[in-house]
Amino acid sequence: MCGARPAGTDSGRCYGCAEASPGWAAALRPPNGLAAALYVLLGLNAVLAAVVAAADVWANVLLGGLLDGSDDVGFDDLDAVISVTDAVNGLTVPLFLATVVVFIIWFHRIRQNADLLAPNGHRHGSGWAIGAWFTPVVGLWFPWQLTADCWRASAPLDAEGRRHTPSETVVALWWATWIGSLVIGRIASSMTRQFDPTFGDLESLRNVGRVEAAGFALRLVAAVAAIMVVNRLTAMQQQRRADINPIAARAASSVGVSGGNPGFGGRGGGTGERVGTAGLTGV
Repeated sequence: MCGARPAGTDSGRCYGCAEASPGWAAALRPPNGLAAALYVLLGLNAVLAAVVAAADVWANVLLGGLLDGSDDVGFDDLDAVISVTDAVNGLTVPLFLATVVVFIIWFHRIRQNADLLAPNGHRHGSGWAIGAWFTPVVGLWFPWQLTADCWRASAPLDAEGRRHTPSETVVALWWATWIGSLVIGRIASSMTRQFDPTFGDLESLRNVGRVEAAGFALRLVAAVAAIMVVNRLTAMQQQRRADINPIAARAASSVGVSGGNPGFGGRGGGTGERVGTAGLTGV
């Protein structure tokens, strides 16, 4: 439209002209409110994971004392730690379910925005933004690919409309630790089923606690990394939304437009003002 940059979107416009159009601006809604809810939910998940991991470590110490025949450690001490772990685990399931629901709604909004920012920049269809989390096998890597594609699509643009994608290290850390926590959790569950408390095999119980502690430690790291991913993705899309006015001004000036251009979806110089103020914050 502006003739200053090559077309880069399905509409035949460069990113500057596409982001200057009123329809584009209205459709881009950064999920700030959902992100704020996720900060709380993921933070609580991190706290509970830290408590369980710490309890497992302390139980391991107590079991070591029992195996060594220490008079300073009794089974009552171990039972107290197990009671704390059971109580925390009772809170973990409903908190996890609430986090999953809010996260998927947030992620679906992120993907909708990313489709606007880079219509041709995704390896999987938009339906996978929800389906990938519930599909066996491909659920091990599709969500990571979807997130990475959204990350690249949401990257900030320079004055010439070129993307500068931030490092994806935190995305890789989040997904690796999350999958690792699931795998180790399965191993711990299998070890627990094979454990027979009637024989009083304290060493086996100690091994279960070690594996479980490792799994919850990874879950803690995954929760913290997820907060960073949510924050960065939301912030990048919010910044792209806030940059619409400057992009519109540059696109207009590149063709010497001062009183309006049909290519921007309207007449008169007020178009840029409307675009810049409508829906800046999102939900």
